[in-house]
Amino acid sequence: MSKIIQPDYIRSLQIDDSYKFALHNNLLSSVSLPSDVDIRKMYKFSKEVNLQCDVTNQKSSGRCWMFAGLNMMRNSFIKKYNLGKSFEFSQSYLFFWDKLERVNYFINAFEKTKQECEVDDRLIQLMLKDALSDGGQWQMFVNLVEKYGIVPKDVFPETTHSSNTTGLNMVLNKLLRQYCKNIRNNSFDKDAAIKEIYTILVKFLGKPPSLFDWEYTNKDGKYVSLYDLTPQKFYREHVKIDLKQYVSIVNDPRNEYMNLYGVEYLGNVEDGEPVKYLNVSMDKIIELTKKSINDEDPVWFGCDVDQFLHSKSSVMDKKVLDFEQFLGLKFELNKRERLEYGDSLMTHAMVISGYNEDRYGNTDRWKIENSWGKSDANGGYYTMTTEWMKDFVYQIVVHQKHISAEELQIWNGKPVKIHPLWDPMGSLANA
Repeated sequence: MSKIIQPDYIRSLQIDDSYKFALHNNLLSSVSLPSDVDIRKMYKFSKEVNLQCDVTNQKSSGRCWMFAGLNMMRNSFIKKYNLGKSFEFSQSYLFFWDKLERVNYFINAFEKTKQECEVDDRLIQLMLKDALSDGGQWQMFVNLVEKYGIVPKDVFPETTHSSNTTGLNMVLNKLLRQYCKNIRNNSFDKDAAIKEIYTILVKFLGKPPSLFDWEYTNKDGKYVSLYDLTPQKFYREHVKIDLKQYVSIVNDPRNEYMNLYGVEYLGNVEDGEPVKYLNVSMDKIIELTKKSINDEDPVWFGCDVDQFLHSKSSVMDKKVLDFEQFLGLKFELNKRERLEYGDSLMTHAMVISGYNEDRYGNTDRWKIENSWGKSDANGGYYTMTTEWMKDFVYQIVVHQKHISAEELQIWNGKPVKIHPLWDPMGSLANA
């Protein structure tokens, strides 16, 4: 029998209102930082990648996965070419091609559903709700770089609409939904649609280069010029990082470890590799992350960034943002249950570039390179505790040399299960 709230009963309740004067005019994060927490030591680490670069800024866009991928790559490139810390690869260049490829991928996916699903089907409605978001996944990043290469940021710089994608996405989503109607009505012209999307992207973002010259001055003041480069040649001959050698690893306690999984209809490049994940324990993720950092190789990772993030100090930790104790609450869902009941999912990608071991050899915190600019408490670098990592980190990417022969064999096989598009493991690409 459904319970009805009785106003007289509610008015008769006796509650503890001792906190109301502290909370009602203050943000929760401002009043739930325990006084015995030493924030200063949270920014120190016993092992760090020797970073040569400044923190980047994705601004008002959902390109974190793309920024994290390029940030992971650029440190070794800066060292190789003796560049200044401000060097960046062009995020706008990959963003252009991601939008064009994703339109084509979406159209093809929607055409496949035409005979299988009605318009009010859950899958169709999810596809239509946010037909073209900014989010993405590691393999989607790899597919773009492998097909289109990369360029320095000064070759294809940011525009107003790559830094604030609301207007562009509004236009593209309206066009895509119109295309979907035409697909269902058998009146769709795919070639005309791709041409229309390309034209729109050029208007908003500029025309990406097919050939360019790169001129720069290194840290020693020496002028260097490289001529007649294609983006693909620049990637293959100068960046020289084989992204196909990296493995996408997740911790998803809903499913069996040491198995490979995928997500249906998740991707961007039609002829690219599908998104897939090798599922392992958190102990294995921590082990592999440390191996990579010890090898001077930063780690791309996906997490639920808004969980217990103390923004003022740039620290992700349940003890630093201790509003459970402040409010007298106890959140009891475990990691599996948070995924099952919609309390957590992947929302943001960043780069792990260091860790700290305490006096007993236990790893207690991690250095994070974010892409939200340098104005935060620690110059754009964040700290993540291991306790927080175990609860809210879901994915890392490491070079295959760090994993075992058994893990590599599984990675090179076929997924044992394909999750539906709405699964939390695909959420980063729909952000």
